[in-house]
Amino acid sequence: MTSESEPQKKAFQVIRVSAPGKVILHGEHSVVYGKRAIALSLDLRTRLTAAVGGDSVSLDLPDVDIKKTWPIETVMELWKNLGYTKDEKIKTLTEEQSHFIRSFLNFGEGITDPKDLAILSFFHLYISILHEPLPISITVGSQLPTGAGLGSSAAYAVCLSGALLHLCDHIDLSKLSLPNSHPDILKTVSEWAYASEKIVHGTPSGIDNSVCTYGGAVSFKAGNIEPIHVPPLKVLLVNTLVPRSTKALVAGVRERKERVRAVVEPILTSLDAIADKGLEILCSLKNANVYDEQVAVHEALDELIDINQALLCAIGVSHPSLDKLVGIAKSHGLHAKLTGAGGGGFGIVVVSPKITKSAIDACCDELRQSGYDVWCTSVGAPGISFHNDI
Repeated sequence: MTSESEPQKKAFQVIRVSAPGKVILHGEHSVVYGKRAIALSLDLRTRLTAAVGGDSVSLDLPDVDIKKTWPIETVMELWKNLGYTKDEKIKTLTEEQSHFIRSFLNFGEGITDPKDLAILSFFHLYISILHEPLPISITVGSQLPTGAGLGSSAAYAVCLSGALLHLCDHIDLSKLSLPNSHPDILKTVSEWAYASEKIVHGTPSGIDNSVCTYGGAVSFKAGNIEPIHVPPLKVLLVNTLVPRSTKALVAGVRERKERVRAVVEPILTSLDAIADKGLEILCSLKNANVYDEQVAVHEALDELIDINQALLCAIGVSHPSLDKLVGIAKSHGLHAKLTGAGGGGFGIVVVSPKITKSAIDACCDELRQSGYDVWCTSVGAPGISFHNDI
């Protein structure tokens, strides 16, 4: 009797994985100049279900209105044309490979539509990671808004990479539940997700895929990325609903720096010092085991948040909607700052354990009545997770 082939062994297998989003706590804009940034995983998760079987490859992302199916025979033809080698090396999409996949998908040159980039990223990972074409149905849902600087594309890439690597037995995601047994698994997932992020963002920093893979916190400075374990922190994530251009805001800071270098450079140095101190405070949270210690650590963090926001205002990246958010939070005993590029977009409120539920509820109510969207969630959440409770 012949042994089962790989596709037969995997037929009807279903797996589920999830990954968090991300927020920047400290280091917005100053990170562009080689200063430290601190990113935290956000417990608004992207969830992927992969079901093996059937006679097609399908991708369903209802949140962004993507629902596509390709017969497995046509996918096999694409596979042959690309001539990918069956090894486990991390692969970056080449221009020639991109041309073949775009032609297969009937995409034109120089695609910029996020939907098309999501499909292109899927095919690059599918063909690069799997050892042979596999009929599969991928469904992805997310609690993260897209295009908001909250790591939605990285969480998608992390989920895809983890699921496909697990299905071809390159990694075993079930080991993620075991303590200290998975550094190589996480490193592999993060590197593949980074290859996907390059398709979407060109030259990403690597912060997003790292924090969405590892969870907790990530320190980034001058290209060096260091994952850090931190306990979960309760936060309010607030959407001002004011659109902003990251490119324009970054350019504005650069222009201000050129005009008044002697003023702006010390601010950037101070922002770096805030990120350094913030890292120290986050690490100390691990040892704050009693209520009074936790409150003291949060008070130090609150002070940094206030100073950080004031300095971001000084370099011109706040917005009246963010200033109003900070004022509303302050009136309820809370401390807020912008997160990301500024100019609108999102703000974050870190909630100390001393803040009562009634104060939190009152703050959320006032923010919503003022036209903001609010999520009560946490940061420092687990990274990629394997869910086998089907």
